[in-house]
Amino acid sequence: MFKKDVKIHSFAMVLCLTAPFAMAEIPQVSGGGGLSANAAADLLFQLETLQQEVQSLRGQVEEQGHELRLMKESQRDRYIDLDKRISILMSAPANEPNNSVAPIAQTEQIPDEIENTPINTLVTSPLAPVSLQPPTEESQQAYNNAYNLIRERQFDQAETAFTNFVNTYPNNSLTGNGYYWLGEVKLVQGKSREALDAFSTVIQRFPGHGKEQDSLYKLGTVSDQIGDTANAKLYLQDVIRRFPDTKAAQLAAGYLSKIK
Repeated sequence: MFKKDVKIHSFAMVLCLTAPFAMAEIPQVSGGGGLSANAAADLLFQLETLQQEVQSLRGQVEEQGHELRLMKESQRDRYIDLDKRISILMSAPANEPNNSVAPIAQTEQIPDEIENTPINTLVTSPLAPVSLQPPTEESQQAYNNAYNLIRERQFDQAETAFTNFVNTYPNNSLTGNGYYWLGEVKLVQGKSREALDAFSTVIQRFPGHGKEQDSLYKLGTVSDQIGDTANAKLYLQDVIRRFPDTKAAQLAAGYLSKIK
């Protein structure tokens, strides 16, 4: 924008400085002090050309200014979204881990192919939840330690802690929570695609879990943020269809209305 302004001022200066010389070089009509018709027409053409160029430059400056405002608004919206996610992590109740664990249901083996499901494939829950082991004192302490790192905003350490937790206790009743918070931590760090993997794991490996609806909602919003609008709509519609009377469904409906 600065360069455009310089060009505009440069044209104006050129016009002011060259006009006297142009006037001096134009032949005079005998017996009078005015310009000849051809010289006047040529000078008028040059002035109009300069005016058009100045107007064109002004239009470019205005267009770039508009684009800059849009970029600032987009950056501000992303910052607000990031701040909201951090606030949610900070305001989560300390006893949250024990309230979001689904009841143990029919035993079912976890298919190996689930691990390799593409990100852009709409995930669906198996017919029956897997059988999970109740948390031991050791696993509960490991989970609490990782969760406290989030509350302390130590996101790098929290990511490492939750990654170690889900790998060490793959079938624990707290593991679904571990994957969900691992996804949230990755979101805060800007690792959107890795976050999608974590949220997808909650739905695929822990159907019926208390964090399933939240994970499905996150799949919708994050997919939209990375430009996958088609799958984003499917995820959000699935939240509304499967969990109609929940906060996640209300959020999904509100977000869905804003997607073009």
